[in-house]
Amino acid sequence: MLDGRKAAILRAVAREHIRTGEPVGSQAIVQRYALGVKPATVRHEMAVMTEHGYLTQPHTSAGRVPTTQGYRYYVQHLVERVSGLRIDRYLKRLPEPGESHTEILQATLQLLARASHAVAFAATTRDESIRLLRCVITPCGARRVLSVVILEHGAVDNRLVDLAHAPSQRALNRIQGLLSSIVEGQSARQVLQLDPEQSPRLESPAERETLRLLLRTVQQQVQEIAEGELLFEGTVYLLRQPEFQREVSQLEAVLRVLEERKPLYRLLQRTDAMEVQITIGEENPIEALRGCTLIYTRYHAGERTAGMIGLMGPVRMDYDRALPTVQRAAHALSELLTRTLYS
Repeated sequence: MLDGRKAAILRAVAREHIRTGEPVGSQAIVQRYALGVKPATVRHEMAVMTEHGYLTQPHTSAGRVPTTQGYRYYVQHLVERVSGLRIDRYLKRLPEPGESHTEILQATLQLLARASHAVAFAATTRDESIRLLRCVITPCGARRVLSVVILEHGAVDNRLVDLAHAPSQRALNRIQGLLSSIVEGQSARQVLQLDPEQSPRLESPAERETLRLLLRTVQQQVQEIAEGELLFEGTVYLLRQPEFQREVSQLEAVLRVLEERKPLYRLLQRTDAMEVQITIGEENPIEALRGCTLIYTRYHAGERTAGMIGLMGPVRMDYDRALPTVQRAAHALSELLTRTLYS
């Protein structure tokens, strides 16, 4: 543990570095922060903290910046949660319940990115044990229907299906009843194991063909939902950060991780903790992200975990605001998905 004076100086260095993106000198600390000590004292304490790994000096004549260890100490002991967050105003623009899981996620991420000026990301849970709650087939024309599946973690998928035959409403009702009896209440794994060729027999060959086609469609919908996905918004905000403007190769590496999706998705899926997770700089197992901080937490649909949502930015992220912002966004998303699920 740092003593009170060192902790106050570390807090000041971190906040000044977050504000400017530049190394911080003792004179700037004395001028901007009422620490009640002289520049020489600040320089001495900064030198001691540099020896102990909390600060680093990029160049001999430069000021100091916090290391990963320094920012970790800041997060664990010095963060002050702020009120009046910008995200509170943005969350009022979320859609009404009833949209698909993906549409709700995308809307939430767009608002989160704008409110935080960072990359907002979300990963839906990969889970073949989730149950299919509802399957609805709605006619949209003589030979076209809409297949809607709803899973218990709130995911909704809508898909238009072109039919080879034009079923009557009575025939479509029979097909709907059989399809529902086959898939509703089953886990995603059980639905995927069904053989469309072994589906219940119907007298009409056209109806049998339509039932097989719709079952295959439902299986495709369920498979895509169960596999999970990574979504993100706000990469433009990375381009505005001075550290990435100076190190274009580092920026390219971060963008490549986002575009590839799988490495970050797998990292998020390995997280078992229920609390907000913060991975800072060199703590990141993905080498390309060691110039970044990730702040993320779970969101839910009803009682079930539906995925992870969070922010990515430079290591000098504004932790005081980013932490509660992620928590508020996760809470709002969970409420909306729960209302969609049970509406």
